[in-house]
Amino acid sequence: MIYEEFKENFKGGIKEVLADKGFDVTIRENRTEKLNESFDSISVTPEGSHIGVNLNMESAYEAYENGIPYEDVVVKAAESVASNLENVPDFDIVSLTDYSIMKEKLSMEVVSAERNAEMLENVPHKQMEDMAVVYRLILDENNSGKGTILVTNSLMEQFGVTPEQLHEDVVFSELPTG
Repeated sequence: MIYEEFKENFKGGIKEVLADKGFDVTIRENRTEKLNESFDSISVTPEGSHIGVNLNMESAYEAYENGIPYEDVVVKAAESVASNLENVPDFDIVSLTDYSIMKEKLSMEVVSAERNAEMLENVPHKQMEDMAVVYRLILDENNSGKGTILVTNSLMEQFGVTPEQLHEDVVFSELPTG
């Protein structure tokens, strides 16, 4: 099966398996831009919710190409989505637009400026030689990892803050107190 056909079948397969598990979801195809990588993905969001799960379709297709049966790829991906949807962190979506709340969740990440040059065009950052400091909001932290949002220029503008204010707030929030 070629990649385009796989993508269409995969979206339908995920929706079908999740429906069998009792999930009514909307699936949207995206291009996900992350630091150090970008990939075709689907966003799986339960009806009536604003929080969903992203799946990397390129990784799923690669598994299929490497000999894992198509049905197994779909079932494993759907099980992962179901698990994540059942364990969505409980937070107020409205608070995502309130900088006075979100600044307490700020953290810094150092990335390669060269490998992320295109992404950095849309992200507030502080250049340090061949590296760049970017900012993330940590929404959830558990044994599976961290749920974070990369602060983009549009999010920063929505907050009504400058790159300098972001940097200052994260530096001061990470200083030890006492």
